[in-house]
Amino acid sequence: MSFLQPWMLVALPLIAAPVIIHLVNQRRFQTVPWAAMMFLLQASKMSSGYSKLRQWLILALRTLAVAALILFTARPLASGLLGLLGNRTDEVAIVLVDRSPSMQQTQPGTGMTKQQSALMQLSSTLATLGVKRVAIFDSYSEKPIELETPEDIASNVSLLPNGATSDLPGLMERALVYIKSNQLASTDVWICSDMRESDWKSRDGRWVAAREGFLNLAQDVRFHILDLSSGSDENLAIRIVNAKRVEETSGPELSISFKLQRGSHSRSSEKNEADAIAASGPSIQVPVQIEVGSVRSVLPVDLQSGLAEVNDYRIPLLAEGPAKENDSLESQAGWGALRIPADTNLADNTSYFVFEKPAIRRSIIVSSNPTLIEAIELCTNISPEQSIRVATETATSSQLDSVDWNAISLVIWHEQLPTDRSLELLTNFVSSGGQVLFLPPESPNTTQAFGFQWTTWETVQPTPSGTQPQPPDGPTNEDSQAALLARVQQWRNDSTILSNTLNGAALPVGQIGIKRICRVQGNGTALASINDTTPFLLKMDAAETDTSNSGTNQGVYVCTTTPAQSDSTLAKDGVVMYVAIQRVLAAGAERVGFSKMRTVGDSDRKQLELATQEVGDSTVFSNNYVEHTGVYRTPDLLIAQNRTAEEDNNTFVQESNMAELFGSLPWSRIESGANANSLVQEIWKWFVIAMLLALVIEAALCIPKRRTASRPLGLTQPT
Repeated sequence: MSFLQPWMLVALPLIAAPVIIHLVNQRRFQTVPWAAMMFLLQASKMSSGYSKLRQWLILALRTLAVAALILFTARPLASGLLGLLGNRTDEVAIVLVDRSPSMQQTQPGTGMTKQQSALMQLSSTLATLGVKRVAIFDSYSEKPIELETPEDIASNVSLLPNGATSDLPGLMERALVYIKSNQLASTDVWICSDMRESDWKSRDGRWVAAREGFLNLAQDVRFHILDLSSGSDENLAIRIVNAKRVEETSGPELSISFKLQRGSHSRSSEKNEADAIAASGPSIQVPVQIEVGSVRSVLPVDLQSGLAEVNDYRIPLLAEGPAKENDSLESQAGWGALRIPADTNLADNTSYFVFEKPAIRRSIIVSSNPTLIEAIELCTNISPEQSIRVATETATSSQLDSVDWNAISLVIWHEQLPTDRSLELLTNFVSSGGQVLFLPPESPNTTQAFGFQWTTWETVQPTPSGTQPQPPDGPTNEDSQAALLARVQQWRNDSTILSNTLNGAALPVGQIGIKRICRVQGNGTALASINDTTPFLLKMDAAETDTSNSGTNQGVYVCTTTPAQSDSTLAKDGVVMYVAIQRVLAAGAERVGFSKMRTVGDSDRKQLELATQEVGDSTVFSNNYVEHTGVYRTPDLLIAQNRTAEEDNNTFVQESNMAELFGSLPWSRIESGANANSLVQEIWKWFVIAMLLALVIEAALCIPKRRTASRPLGLTQPT
């Protein structure tokens, strides 16, 4: 049992007062033998059992009345939290709020979303517990939201819904720092979430650090998780996959691809395919409204097995004649939205997009011997689509100052690693989203850049013949020579550059033959390797360069050989090289142009504060644009922001995962009901009722029996 005033329980020994008074009263009388009493005692034996029972009942009811009075003054609580909160109330409570789009789902039977319901329940609960101050953390507020009273939680405008995925391990770290810096005493940490794996990130290494930090605290910290994972399976979500302007002879067209998905709220993360299809419900037709500027149209989409995909749906744009080479990208840019009918979650019913005339994918090759990498130059000059224009330039490191870096997507670097001004230019290029592919020079020096350096060339040992790919028509003389080459034995198809094709087929990376490589010293992630100690392709980790400029290294790739015939068969087996080059080039092209497709959180806050909203939630203030989906126009960019792809992942955190995340920390999970006003309720009135009933029954038992009039002996009743 939990009490708001547990110190009143020290009066519980007073329930013995009626018993003590009874015993004292019995000792007030002295027994005097009297002969006539023996006959009276014999006469009263028949009624002695009832008399004792009544006395015991009166004594018990008096004791119950005193106990109920004491418990009533201690203000008892009743809820699923009994015994979890302990007999304490804290001055400060810490609240971690999940404001992700999935928390905007309306709960059945109410007009409130999960987030609204959680904040209302928490506000009432903390007020009942007597909490004086509340510190609220969410993934987008740089500082905690401190409230003087818990009643302000539900109405605080800083806790309005947003379009960003939450970061629970990050919130745990911030809560730990807050407890330490404010030297709080015993504290309760409340977590409001619908338990999505995308928000909890249960495999994130930060959980271990946060858990150890809380265990090392001198303060007593308890965690209470408000589980809001229950909900309807009928929610639909739409997501734009691609939107691009295509130039046709008849005029420009808009090509869009999107996905339509029915959500599933099963807590099992290992559902088989049959169960997934059964849970997805019957096939239905969903009207998808396509909005392009001020023009609207409706496309009926058949949703089967809970999923529908529409690829390359074409919409004619306004007739404006063929695009001209000197037309600005801004003049040919536009925006739009995909909408589905309202359902239980309005946050995933709209997806925004922008489009423009495709920018030229420009590459620049810096090489001390361009003839060795002619095959790569050829790959950059072959467009993957008719509507995509490509261009390649060659330059030396001394000419980089004259390059228009805002128009470059990819840099192929095939000479000594950059230094001084060249390194500064490349660092800025990479930090802005540009891609760089480094190839080893013939005579590497000791220069370091982007966290690595070339060492020495060496010949690699051939791969055993049993693991060599065999031609279908049997070996030839050329195949015999190929058997003397090493092969890539392992590669990561979860990486963008070497991922499977659209039809799910793996790239033939294992067919690449390698004669020699240049060793690399530095920190990088091997994307493809000949063996465990011989990497073929790496993506460099973030590191400081020699000029103390810290690059993000998001697009820094290192290939340890060249396509020259003396080094490898990259040129001969050119499929892998072409696909990899085009993928890196496409990633770098995202930085070029006027229109940008981004997820919430990727944009710069200050940049969007100066933007105007084309479409979206009109109630959002400009300083909060970075948190919300919509289309925003800045002086330089047209930006479409959408929720992250992880929001459509319906995997939930398992109970076993929770036990692993919190370890030996005291924690509890409370399934928050949709109709509950508070997670705890005072039940003192029931103790008052019990006390009054005990007193009434005790008084009734104390009423003496009604006596009948006695008649004289020998007389009869007159008739």
